[in-house]
Amino acid sequence: MSERIYLRRPGTDDTIGVATGFSWGALLLGPIWAASRRMWFAAFAMLAVDLALYLPTFWFDQSGIVGTVLSLLFGIACGKYGNAWHRRTLEKHGYVML
Repeated sequence: MSERIYLRRPGTDDTIGVATGFSWGALLLGPIWAASRRMWFAAFAMLAVDLALYLPTFWFDQSGIVGTVLSLLFGIACGKYGNAWHRRTLEKHGYVML
């Protein structure tokens, strides 16, 4: 079970808990997970990378094993770093750790 880091926006009672460790949501849902946390740049970047890895299989009529492996590795990277990206995004928007 992962721990949580709590961040608060100064001057308000707005507190958000961010999990630490691996994010299964970022691995499995990618851009949808990022958009649900209002990480718009990350959501569009994840979508662009996913499309860049997936679409060439249609254009070049290959089996797509290389694209599938690269997409899986990208998903694992998103899962590993997703919660840290979420915390940094909140900190950029003025939240501070408690």
